[in-house]
Amino acid sequence: MSEQITVSAVVIRNPEGQVLTVRKRGTDSLMFPGGKPEPGETSLQTAVREFSEELGIKLEANSLKFLGVFTAPAANEDGFSVKATVFEHPYVEVTEPCAEIEHLQWVDPTASTPGLAPLTKDEVFPALLRQQPKAQRLTVFTGSAIGASPVFAEAAEEFGQAIAESGREVVYGGGKVGLMGVVADAVLRGGGQVHGVMPQVLIDGELAHPGLTSLEVVPDMHARKNLMTQLGDGFIALPGGAGTLEELFEAWTWQQLGIHRKPVALYDVDGFWQPLLVMLKQMTKSGFLSSQFLDSLIVASNPEELFSELESWVPPVAKWGKDNREKAMQGS
Repeated sequence: MSEQITVSAVVIRNPEGQVLTVRKRGTDSLMFPGGKPEPGETSLQTAVREFSEELGIKLEANSLKFLGVFTAPAANEDGFSVKATVFEHPYVEVTEPCAEIEHLQWVDPTASTPGLAPLTKDEVFPALLRQQPKAQRLTVFTGSAIGASPVFAEAAEEFGQAIAESGREVVYGGGKVGLMGVVADAVLRGGGQVHGVMPQVLIDGELAHPGLTSLEVVPDMHARKNLMTQLGDGFIALPGGAGTLEELFEAWTWQQLGIHRKPVALYDVDGFWQPLLVMLKQMTKSGFLSSQFLDSLIVASNPEELFSELESWVPPVAKWGKDNREKAMQGS
């Protein structure tokens, strides 16, 4: 069995659809910019740092989109495999290599290009070429308790099975207990991928799920929520307690402020979210919540309805966006 190297990498595509690859000094393989983490770094932090060191460009962490975790034989180290957490970033102009990078090359992922590293050619390029739904990775908020009725666990299991069957992936808090554990187990049983994010203090308390596709260790709860926001393409709240509400409202508030443009959804099991919706309607009626934001909140009670709403969702104009500023100035 080969030893494994853990790295982070970044995919950049130019307007023609070509992907940036690099060749490091003293090697023969073309690969993505990236490298090994330093102590205490998350995979996202590693990607930003390595890209800056190798190409002299500081990427915006909030612009990195999680692509996936991929494993392949290492290109430059015999007897090793590489496990890469790969992110996509919008196009930036790259002209000169730095550090140990000797050569830059923009590559067509549909063409046969000599010298591509196995990870690039056999794993990441096929993933880029596969047609995926808009909200491919769903950040799930739900309870660390199982709930008083068996209907909650049954719905969480059905939800997880549907996620796996649809080819989507889950990002969540990384726990093995409660409804969060039920969702993770169901996705994994169905052959799907589950990515956890957990502070070290909770791992020390033996709360981490042992069988996840990947587990990011972060210093605290604030870092946890921030990384879960960055890794997901949308946010789904299943039944839960105060922590679920906190995560839900932060993600939804950030959408309203334009910090991200990703859908937020309530997965309504046995009418669980109906009292909250009554309160939100009261906020709107009382002038504290714009109707466009309430309308943008997805409410679904089964997987098919949820996936359909996610695919057709259109982001609202941000609260302090240009259009709303102009309306405010006009007294609208």
